[in-house]
Amino acid sequence: MRRFLTLVCLLCVAIPAGISISGCTRNPAGNYCNGLGYGLKDTDVASIFLTPQTTGISLAFGQTQQINGPSAKTCKGAAATVATFTYGTTNNQLVDISPAGNMCAGTWNRNTGGGIPNYTICSFPSPLPATATGTGTLPYGTAYITASANSVTSNPVEVFIHPQVTSLTLAGPTAATLTGPQSCLSQGQLAQLDAQACFVGSGGTQQVLCAPPSITGSANPASGWACSAGPPTGVAAGAVPDCTSVLGTLAYSVGTASIASINGETNQITAEQPGTTVITASIGQGASSAGYFSTCPPASIQVTLANGATSGTITQGVQQDLVTTIFDTKGNPITGLTLNYQSTDPIDISAGTGGAITTSFPGVASVNAICQPPTCNPAPINVIGVNGTGLSISSNPVTITTPGTASQYVWFSAPGQSQYYVPVELISGTVGASVRMPYVPNSMLMDRTGVNLYFGSSRELMYYTTASNTISRQDTSAPGVVLAVSPTNAQLLINDQARQVFYLYAVSSGSSTTFGGMGASAAWTPDGQTLYVYDNANLNTPATCGGTPLITGHSDTLYVYNINTGWSTYPLPASPLPLASLPSCTTPPNVAALPPLQTPAVIIPSVGAFLPGSPTVAHTWCPETVPPSATNPTGIEFYPLAPGSSVATQTDVLTATTDGQHILGAAYTGGAVTLSDIGITVPEVTSPSGPKTPIACPVSGGALMPLPLTTTLNSLPVAGVDAAAVNQVVAAPNSNVAFVTYTPGPNATAGAALPYYVPGSGGVKNLALVGTATAPLTGAFSPDNALFFVSTAGDNLIHYISVPDLIGNLTAPPNKQVNPDTQQIAPSLPACIPVSAGGNDSGCVYTGNGTVVPTTAIAVKPRSTT
Repeated sequence: MRRFLTLVCLLCVAIPAGISISGCTRNPAGNYCNGLGYGLKDTDVASIFLTPQTTGISLAFGQTQQINGPSAKTCKGAAATVATFTYGTTNNQLVDISPAGNMCAGTWNRNTGGGIPNYTICSFPSPLPATATGTGTLPYGTAYITASANSVTSNPVEVFIHPQVTSLTLAGPTAATLTGPQSCLSQGQLAQLDAQACFVGSGGTQQVLCAPPSITGSANPASGWACSAGPPTGVAAGAVPDCTSVLGTLAYSVGTASIASINGETNQITAEQPGTTVITASIGQGASSAGYFSTCPPASIQVTLANGATSGTITQGVQQDLVTTIFDTKGNPITGLTLNYQSTDPIDISAGTGGAITTSFPGVASVNAICQPPTCNPAPINVIGVNGTGLSISSNPVTITTPGTASQYVWFSAPGQSQYYVPVELISGTVGASVRMPYVPNSMLMDRTGVNLYFGSSRELMYYTTASNTISRQDTSAPGVVLAVSPTNAQLLINDQARQVFYLYAVSSGSSTTFGGMGASAAWTPDGQTLYVYDNANLNTPATCGGTPLITGHSDTLYVYNINTGWSTYPLPASPLPLASLPSCTTPPNVAALPPLQTPAVIIPSVGAFLPGSPTVAHTWCPETVPPSATNPTGIEFYPLAPGSSVATQTDVLTATTDGQHILGAAYTGGAVTLSDIGITVPEVTSPSGPKTPIACPVSGGALMPLPLTTTLNSLPVAGVDAAAVNQVVAAPNSNVAFVTYTPGPNATAGAALPYYVPGSGGVKNLALVGTATAPLTGAFSPDNALFFVSTAGDNLIHYISVPDLIGNLTAPPNKQVNPDTQQIAPSLPACIPVSAGGNDSGCVYTGNGTVVPTTAIAVKPRSTT
């Protein structure tokens, strides 16, 4: 019985236990990496990675750097948890590491005492590394560091220890100082970047630390050293190591990303867009401007119509894209270039981005494309001209004609003589109501798009909108004479003669920048990038007046403003002016010049400008290398005098024909008027499979050279006029005729002659004006070349001269000729009253006794006839 009870008890205990074991089994081998139940578990550290794994670390003597945090992985690739890493080095005299992983290029302080914590002072290696290179040594070496945890050690990372690098200089085909076929790379080409390094050697001299084989293996390595001395004594040039073995992998960056791009893994540079950019090389904790890289600039820019022609007709309202082909200085094509397309008549025929031509009204325009820094072919100012970069390049001009005629809006005023201006709408033929301004103006200019009229005065700047003839802004912060409006209507040039300062005035914001000086007249290039300002010393108060002069500061000076290079000034030849053009003893500053001087004459295409005087000269956009000075530390003179441009003739006024072939000038000397037809030739290059284009700016032996010009002179007497001064030479939009306007002389009588000249015809002819006019004072063409509006003294009228009739009379028989003076209107501008006669505005300089004055300023804008 006892045995039976014992058996029952054993079964009660054993059976539940057996059920539990068989019902919830485990597999301990699954927690191990090998799946066999022993060894490394799948949560343990299996590997440790330390970066950078391929490029290594570069440290100069005494520099410190925190090790990049190691990463630990399990055998399954998951992140493993490590409480503490231990760091090791193969040479703790070169690379010492603190327990926290802070590296020292040398040795850390330990147990220094004096309360100085451990691992806070990094001392240079002692002794310094001395790697044998021939019979001498160079002070560099390498060591390897690792990170360990849980009996696992990371990959080794190489640490390059070297003296402080004082400079890194590009070497090889990308060095801007080299000459020959590899001085620049064509768009899309590749080059390998490499550099040499300098350090402070014995005696404090800059010595070579490392250099690429392209220098050390050359026939004359010393000519390629960028340091003041070669390698240390006993180190042969061929034994100088490449910088990758001394410093590790260098990193390069581009200053201007549009010029080049760099592959960070291979350090290959790719040429993108023309220009020169600085290349920065960095290693370890330092960076250096290593040199420059150039993408080859354009050698020629060819612009044609779709049919390949350089002149043609485009119907009004039709858009056509110009075809632009660009070749670089190695003869390879360039695409994607940012060009500035400019039109000499943007109201009628505008040139948009990419060469899209829009013909809004009938007219004639010369269109060309310009590659101009800083948007195209840029370069740092200290290396302008290197490999031809940093310079402007122009295309050939394309002449576009949009046939037809358009009605016109015309505005007439008399700065200094009247406080009014008068609008006229030719479609109705009626003279509009006169508009009274707050002050007597000293100037009137319209922007090239016909949006605004700008009136300067001694009190304020006044804006009037052409659409409504209402004033839209008065700005007392910008008094003075409005000398020029940029073609983009973005800026005005205002000369405050009382303060002797120029304002570059932003139309949209009303803000301005200033530059000291005085000016008589100014002209912008059609692209609005460059501004030429002419001044004449004779415009000061005459010395014969005695007492304190009212007007001072004028000089025989050319001012040039460019958006890339800023302001610069140049002396001009003395320019005698007739008495009628000079101020009187009582003329105050900031009043109207009588007559306003018409100059400078911007060359088409806009490679420079001619300035009047004796002689007549031109300054062009190609800079010239000059000796550096305190005032010109770069040794670059922008817009210098052009060789071959000095023309031995006196001119008082100038204009350029839109065909780019003539500079027309006139002067009053010895009691007579002379017209000068200056033929001009800009040097050209024959483009591959295209038209001739202006040459790029010349460079000789690394020196920048001015753009040479070729000129001819044809001096023509202007007979049959009684003049006291020449006011204008006005060339037609299509360059087929030019008119001369002038101030009447003391013996002028009714029936005055309007001189006109057909370029190349050999002589100046006269058109007898209808009525009692004593002199044509000022004139302007309608953009469609159909009419020439000319104001006259004596009758105070505006005469409409039909240009087609005038040109037709040249070949028509006498019985078929018609009088081109087809219509006359009276603007009836009320005369202002000067202060001396009881008036209340000092801007009035009217000295006559009439109630109306003749027009001296005209602005014309086309309008649709539909």
